[in-house]
Amino acid sequence: MKLVNILAEQNLAVRSKVWLELNGKPFFGEGRFNILQSIDRYGSISRASEETGVSYRKIRGAIYLMEKTIGMKLVIRYRGGAVGGGAAITETARELMCLFEKQEKGIRESVDELYKKTFG
Repeated sequence: MKLVNILAEQNLAVRSKVWLELNGKPFFGEGRFNILQSIDRYGSISRASEETGVSYRKIRGAIYLMEKTIGMKLVIRYRGGAVGGGAAITETARELMCLFEKQEKGIRESVDELYKKTFG
């Protein structure tokens, strides 16, 4: 029996992980994408923390590092008050998320195509 057949019987799958780097340092990936998406959905870093399971402090740190790295605001924070504070992502963040999604989709499609050619 060929190795390809043995692997196929064991539900072989290929996985890849995509992230963006600037100056050789990781800058943006799936986790940070999910954080920005959650902030956009709920208008709150606290709610994003609850949904993603990432601490509020870690989210704030990630936002700070991303913004510092590219020199542009990604999240606007609103101070609390009678109705509480909030947060919103900027158009820059939306653009970054869109570019990341396109890149990730293209890579995933290429990996799937190569997988079919190799193990098909």
